[in-house]
Amino acid sequence: MKKIILLAFFAISIFSCRENKKSLIKIKSEITFNELDLTKSKPQYEIEEFLEKKNFILLESNFANQWKSKSTDDIIQFNDKGVLVFLTDNIGKYNKLVDQLKKSTYEYTGKTMKNDLEVDSYTKGDEILFLSSTYDPETQKTFYSLTFLSNNTEK
Repeated sequence: MKKIILLAFFAISIFSCRENKKSLIKIKSEITFNELDLTKSKPQYEIEEFLEKKNFILLESNFANQWKSKSTDDIIQFNDKGVLVFLTDNIGKYNKLVDQLKKSTYEYTGKTMKNDLEVDSYTKGDEILFLSSTYDPETQKTFYSLTFLSNNTEK
């Protein structure tokens, strides 16, 4: 009987460690608004290190510096000209980022509508942030984006 209890204990311990590891990976890969805001203006190698730590991998595509999360469909694309785009299909994650944005020092500057695309704009100094969503009829998903633009391209 002791052997069965001991075996059950080990099995439960191994299972809990695996589940704990999965939740730690998920927590580690969660990106906050502040992290995006700080990362966008860093040199390319620092952005790449950050994305690797957050469990993103570089995609081999026509777009340079396009990274995809290993655990979700989130994509980050950036260039060395002060543009960083975060794209997700997870409305909960998007709303969390927007809530964090609203608590930041960015100021809301309004909403524009063009070609059925609604864009909310925020500014902070010489930086602009656009929030938008688009529906993809092929996948039948809505994608939400945060696009950071900076006029300060010195790195």
